[in-house]
Amino acid sequence: MAQKEPGPARAIKLAATVAAYVAGAVLFGLMLGTTADVVGRAVFNFPLVGMFDLTHFAVLIMVFLGLAYCGYHGGHIVIELLFDRFGPATRRRLIRIINLAGAILFAVLAWRALVQSGTVREIDEASQLLEIRKYPFYWLMAAGAGLFALVMLLRVFIPEAESESDPGLDGEASER
Repeated sequence: MAQKEPGPARAIKLAATVAAYVAGAVLFGLMLGTTADVVGRAVFNFPLVGMFDLTHFAVLIMVFLGLAYCGYHGGHIVIELLFDRFGPATRRRLIRIINLAGAILFAVLAWRALVQSGTVREIDEASQLLEIRKYPFYWLMAAGAGLFALVMLLRVFIPEAESESDPGLDGEASER
């Protein structure tokens, strides 16, 4: 993002950064747990009970809490099939349209995750081995998807949100 960011952009950047740190801490914990599970299984014939459940929850946390940080810093995948053939003004419009569509998609995903969390809570759905309730993870999914939707919306309405990593906005970026 640009160096001088407006208030909402700073707040979104801070939230995305905090979420990414949480995702990184979960990744570190998953690494330790998986290592202990493998060593326990191979050396002592005693695996960690429930590591399978914990891995599922950890991956969900890492993915959804890492999305906004990746999107904020332009770390997402971009396919430039025909994009290079358009002029800079058309590219900027296309980027805004794509970001708007993505913001709508992830806002709907966040909303549906919140709705689904109620259903999952009602039926008291839990993981198989550790019986960890699943509904709070739907809240995390909704928070991560909602934050990513805000990042994409930011890229639609704040021109400074178009970073150097956006393809084709200047001659150098499209010649990578």
